[in-house]
Amino acid sequence: MSREEAQRAAHDRVQGLGAFFGYQRDAAIYFRRLVLALPCPTSGKRTRDYAKARDGVTSCGSAFGSTLGSLCAYLEGRGLPAEKAYLLRSVRTQLLPVADALQTMRGADAQFLSRGLASCRVVQVQRAAMCESMATIDHKYGNPYTCIGATAALLTCFGVMSAVQDHAAHLGRDNSLAKALRCALANLENWKASRIAMSDDAWLALAAERRALERAAAAARRAAYVWQDAPPQALLARQLEWARLAAFPANALVNEFSHAALLSDIETQSLFRATTPSAPTGHARAPPVSETVPLSQIPLGRLLAPKRRRGDGDSSAGSSWATLSSNASSAYSCVSGGSLDAELLVEFGGIGT
Repeated sequence: MSREEAQRAAHDRVQGLGAFFGYQRDAAIYFRRLVLALPCPTSGKRTRDYAKARDGVTSCGSAFGSTLGSLCAYLEGRGLPAEKAYLLRSVRTQLLPVADALQTMRGADAQFLSRGLASCRVVQVQRAAMCESMATIDHKYGNPYTCIGATAALLTCFGVMSAVQDHAAHLGRDNSLAKALRCALANLENWKASRIAMSDDAWLALAAERRALERAAAAARRAAYVWQDAPPQALLARQLEWARLAAFPANALVNEFSHAALLSDIETQSLFRATTPSAPTGHARAPPVSETVPLSQIPLGRLLAPKRRRGDGDSSAGSSWATLSSNASSAYSCVSGGSLDAELLVEFGGIGT
């Protein structure tokens, strides 16, 4: 790919999520076509994540989504102690179940969706063209230009916001998740490359992200109907759970040919029966994550292991990370004002430029 094409790809964007609460002010999540490269090694001689060729950029493909830095910029501002560390842990906690499911998914879409699961980052030449707010992240713990796919980004943002009970209640009452998923899907369905012709790989990546969003939106809509009598917080928790299961269905064939069958399974709820309890409970939280070293130094198998061993260089974060925001931001008022009408999870970009 030429350097000019990689730069211009960043100029086309659609809004994926607007502000909901006072601390977010005018923050927004934007989705772009991100030209990606594999992260540089975390040990031995360091190499850059883009080619030094004069006219070309080495890329491992494209993805449609946002970045870790954008997600943190959108979610921070509540004034929590060690807020940046809390957000990084929260984002990672939301992504781990998706990474677990992607390990068992088959089909072409799994390959494209895995690029948007913190396994790749934006090539250097494209970064200067990305004008949205970007949180600073200590390079020891992540790279702000790590790619998060559109579907994973939306589910992650709602998962983190739902940790505050008052916020979860508002989002559940307004059916905000289902609306946001439908709006994002409509924006990606009307995607237009204004300056360049996209490669076949990019069109395939876009189609895979559209299908994931469509499944997530259908699941959130179905959950809203099935659990309509549940309290708003529990309703949002069930919508998040079903949307995640539908967008990233474990042990399933996921491609353009199996998509209709998956939508049928969502409608009949057969996709969720194995994991659905008799009554909705609490917030939709993934298992707690305690490691504090860079994800680049932790193999995927250890990230997903049920127990951790001592002596691996990991320190425990304690249980406070899971409950830190439960009451800290209830004073913030809602400003949404109405409706919005692997090989996978390898790291947060590791150490790099």
